[in-house]
Amino acid sequence: MLFNLLFFVITISVVVVFHELGHYLAARFYNVRVERFSLGFGKVLFRKTDKHGTEWVLSALPLGGYVKPLAEPPAGASIKEAARAISQKTAWQRFVIFAAGPFFSFLLAIIIYSGMKISGTTEPVPYLSQPAANTLAYTVGIEGGDKVLAVDGNEVQGWAEVRLALLEPLATGAESTLVLQGVNGATRNITMHFPKVTGTLEGVDLMGQAGLALMAPQPVVANVLEDGAGEQAGLKKGDLVLRAGTQDDVTITGLIKLIQDNPSQTIPLLIARDNTELSVNITPRAEIDANDKTVGKIGVAFTGQYPTVTVRYGIFESIYLATVQTFDTAWFSLKMLGKMVMGQLSWKNISGPIAIADYAGQSAQVGMDKFIEFIALITVSIGVLNLIPIPGLDGGQMVFCLIEMVRKKALSETIQEKSLMVGYSLLLFLMIFAFVNDIARVL
Repeated sequence: MLFNLLFFVITISVVVVFHELGHYLAARFYNVRVERFSLGFGKVLFRKTDKHGTEWVLSALPLGGYVKPLAEPPAGASIKEAARAISQKTAWQRFVIFAAGPFFSFLLAIIIYSGMKISGTTEPVPYLSQPAANTLAYTVGIEGGDKVLAVDGNEVQGWAEVRLALLEPLATGAESTLVLQGVNGATRNITMHFPKVTGTLEGVDLMGQAGLALMAPQPVVANVLEDGAGEQAGLKKGDLVLRAGTQDDVTITGLIKLIQDNPSQTIPLLIARDNTELSVNITPRAEIDANDKTVGKIGVAFTGQYPTVTVRYGIFESIYLATVQTFDTAWFSLKMLGKMVMGQLSWKNISGPIAIADYAGQSAQVGMDKFIEFIALITVSIGVLNLIPIPGLDGGQMVFCLIEMVRKKALSETIQEKSLMVGYSLLLFLMIFAFVNDIARVL
């Protein structure tokens, strides 16, 4: 719990500071006095005022932050000081100040994605496993060992790139064309028409449902327990299993299933040890599992090594690809929001701070690269959220500015105040709804 909370605070701090920094810099550019830059809400834990009169604050509740510009000229202010109030700026200047926050949110994502693509990531080579007979992948003719070369005309090198490219068509029920290279070296195009998705996406493996899965590696003996069936058969650490029973292309999952399904039955194995092939016979011992089912056990732990590739790009290509990925992610988020509004997806897909903390902790446990990538995803979400034209969000303020530019005068204070009340009420409802969803997930 504390681990998740720690990385949640880190995530929110980085995302919020960068977002609010956009507002701050834009305000300073147009000579607007910024009264406060706060990280967090509630009780002030630390404050420091700089030479520009801005109070930098760290507050107790780490659920966001804000920049507070001077709203109206103070009583008795000089002409120069009065001009530093945001209300005295043109509609265009205020539009830029409000837009700078979401822009910086997207900029942070581009920086993170660019850095990852420049430094390179190690990913499994996208070899596909044999799809189950009742899946879409099987229907369109995908076979075990097929290598994905491109998705919708875009070359892919690693498995993560395949998953990212298929995320939107899978979730929106669109179609996608894959360029595959078979085990014989021949290439072919496969078009998949994914079914429409309804309800909640929580815990749903859309790739798996479509029959698209990474081909499991060949099993390698990682550990042999004393007096187990594996030791009695002569298995040793480092043995590579080449064949098991009638399985010529054996995988870890296939081997484990074969062992579990054949208690007290002898299984012939072909293994490779020190560049030599050996044949051994192993008889799984019958044991009762947690479900009171008799299964086979041999007292051996298996591991496997996926064939991998280092995915790395040059500086300019990385920036371009990172920009495309950022705005593709933002557009995908908007599409999902639209589907929820239209009733095609469940509102249970909305997550709050509890879920974000959980995901932050999970990504950090996988590795710092995944945690940093998670921060990029959250900052895109923050950018998209703030562009929604709801009064009280940046997007709503930008709409007020656009209306003012068209009408050549601002909306009346009464209309703006009532709009803000409606907007804040809606935001409060969404926050409560997100908390309820989070609590439901926990329970």
